[in-house]
Amino acid sequence: MSKTCYIIGAGDVTKTDFTAEADDYIICADGGYRYKDLLGRECDCVVGDFDSFGSVPETENKIVAPCEKDETDMMLAVDTGYAKGYRDFILFGALGGERWDHSVANIQLLHYIASKGGTGTIIHGDEIFTAFKDDTLILDEKLKGYISVFSLSDESRGVTLKNLKYTLENAVLNAFNPVGVSNEFIGEKAEISVKDGVLLVVYKKVK
Repeated sequence: MSKTCYIIGAGDVTKTDFTAEADDYIICADGGYRYKDLLGRECDCVVGDFDSFGSVPETENKIVAPCEKDETDMMLAVDTGYAKGYRDFILFGALGGERWDHSVANIQLLHYIASKGGTGTIIHGDEIFTAFKDDTLILDEKLKGYISVFSLSDESRGVTLKNLKYTLENAVLNAFNPVGVSNEFIGEKAEISVKDGVLLVVYKKVK
């Protein structure tokens, strides 16, 4: 399945800049249900313990979890989408809000998605955070400004950066040194690949 699972969390959301296709799946995670009117269509499922929303929504398609649990509501939403066969996840409302610890948890969630063979992306305003494992990411030549590449794994091996201001060939990045911060687009299709590891790529989308 190549369709997308969209997840809306309780963080900062001003708009959800997407058009869901018929086979896409939309999940509101707990307080993310407040943003349901921004979706352009009904969400397919609501998941969470609903402590941040304040009450259990009166909708049929919901999964109610206990407040005392190991997983965050966003992680439960990812697991719900994964169980339905989705491997491409786009998250809104995953950063900001009142709890920055949840923002850190959601960056880790991108690693979790990638480790399960999927691709996870957080969209936060104009900023895009994408994580992937043992794969190649091609980015549009229209992108401008800075791009940063981090290793979410302890080590990411075979890292190659092409068509950026600073290039790499079969390099090793680790999680302890942010050497990949503040690279720049040069008006060509950028290519970022890793042979063994999980990379996090951060850049601004085309306006």
